[in-house]
Amino acid sequence: MCPENYNKVLDNDLVAQCSRCGKCRSVCPVFAELRAEPYVARGKVQLYKALLNGTLEATEKYRELISFCLLCGRCTENCPNGVETEKIVLRARSKLVDSRGLPFIKRNVFQHMLKNNGRLNLAAGMLYLCQHLGLRSLVRKTGLLPGPLKNMEQLLPALAARPLRSQLPAVINPPGQVKIKVGYFTGCLSQYVFTETGKNVARILTRMGAQVVIPEQYCCGMPAFTAGDRMNAAALARMNVAAFQDTGVEMVITDCATCGSTWRNKYPELLGEELPFRVMDICQFLAQWGLPDTSGLPCQVPVPVTYHDPCHLARHMQVREEPRALLRGIPGMEFIEMREADHCCGASGSFQLEHQDLAARIGERKINNILATGARVVATGCPSCRLHLARLLQGRDAGITVVHPVDLLR
Repeated sequence: MCPENYNKVLDNDLVAQCSRCGKCRSVCPVFAELRAEPYVARGKVQLYKALLNGTLEATEKYRELISFCLLCGRCTENCPNGVETEKIVLRARSKLVDSRGLPFIKRNVFQHMLKNNGRLNLAAGMLYLCQHLGLRSLVRKTGLLPGPLKNMEQLLPALAARPLRSQLPAVINPPGQVKIKVGYFTGCLSQYVFTETGKNVARILTRMGAQVVIPEQYCCGMPAFTAGDRMNAAALARMNVAAFQDTGVEMVITDCATCGSTWRNKYPELLGEELPFRVMDICQFLAQWGLPDTSGLPCQVPVPVTYHDPCHLARHMQVREEPRALLRGIPGMEFIEMREADHCCGASGSFQLEHQDLAARIGERKINNILATGARVVATGCPSCRLHLARLLQGRDAGITVVHPVDLLR
């Protein structure tokens, strides 16, 4: 069977699984806010079916409707027929890219920025200077940026003075015997924003006896993949796998739920072959490897802590208990489980940029659950969730810190 016919059969099989029972309406965070059929999984299935049979065209309105999906996986998790809505939405977006191309900004970012670290470093450096020389507030006051770009600029986090990989050697040896050789995939946000978290990851891994290798690497490709740009996503996958394979590492460690999920679940699909090494989230690795005995040490976190499950970590990588085990293992720390800990916070990477108001509305449910715990610290394994939650908590003047679990380990 030729690829075109195979894909057609696959498409028809995907949409045929939906019995239109409506169970997805009760769990979809987007539908809970917008209450309209095109915004729920059942509606997305019918939209894709209409695209396949030609009753709907791939218009900009169609692109807009398909963009209203967090890809959180709650619908599939709760679907009695196991309809894989994420696959359907991603295939619809891919067909849109094939027929209409990418929007101007995304096309240039994916093609000319994500695959070029020199340009990314330059852009990050310029943004850092804008933020620290007062130019950011000047740009806001003068109104030089058009509406959409102005809104996106307001969501930009504070960038680090130097990228993480420029602060760390390419190979970091443990103080004693090397027990395992691992590669550390830093991801974009640890590279440019949460550099202290990245340094904590490297420190803890070497403390566990790992030789940590940090080769030249690139964006994981998830922004391109979720936008339907499989070509650039596959190119980034090839570049990253080759970079780590050349170092001879036994395992690749990530500190970002999205990056980890991309490596483990999307790279084999994009490359058409299994990876030559295992991929593990840092919390998963530490929980399985076993942290050193810390009994008798003073509590490093003298305030209650709660935990938010990132969708890519909990549902896509099935990592739920490991971060909690690490947190509960901190001597004297009070861990409080929040209600609906695995409910999507509304961030979903670029979703919070494209649909800012909706992302904030979805996030308010999570914020209320955080506040109800009385915790003063929220730990989460996704930098995108971390930014979103911190911004919403700051808007409430809650005085609550959002960190990665490794930031609480000493």
